Amino acid sequence: MRKGIKEILIERDGLSPEGADAILAEAKAELMDLIQEGDYESAHDICADYFGLEPDYLDELIFF
Repeated sequence: MRKGIKEILIERDGLSPEGADAILAEAKAELMDLIQEGDYESAHDICADYFGLEPDYLDELIFF
């Protein structure tokens, strides 16, 4: 089973759980704005831009 974004941010980047939640909330807000604007290419790249992760994690971010 793969690790979640929050767990990765805590383990890999040394963020606190609160810090991980904050960056997840920021990334989700930007993702939703990009989708609303119709910028699907940038939305597709949001996990790479924020977390250095592949788009496979988009579903987790959407439901954060």
